[in-house]
Amino acid sequence: MSIINQATKHYADQNRLIIDVSEWKTEIHIFPMTMAEVNMIQTIASKKASNIEQAVNMVIVKAKDKDGNRLFSLSDKDNLLQNADYKVVSRIAEKIEGHLFGDIETIKGN
Repeated sequence: MSIINQATKHYADQNRLIIDVSEWKTEIHIFPMTMAEVNMIQTIASKKASNIEQAVNMVIVKAKDKDGNRLFSLSDKDNLLQNADYKVVSRIAEKIEGHLFGDIETIKGN
């Protein structure tokens, strides 16, 4: 098997996180992070992005349906910031970050 096939197989074999968002009557699927998604998150963030804006960016980029289709587009950003429940969006973002990056104390080795 070629190295590129090994790399893409590794990505495909990783576990996804499924978040039940009962308030929205849906499930959100979180697939592993790709380089393109990291680039997109960095690109859409303003230079002075707050933690709140960064959380919304993460949800926009990572929240997908079971087939891997994005649930939100960049045009939804203002609506999520201004009209969505802070507690729900924050909970989703925290679960995404925990799944993708692990518990910060574990990463630090504590």
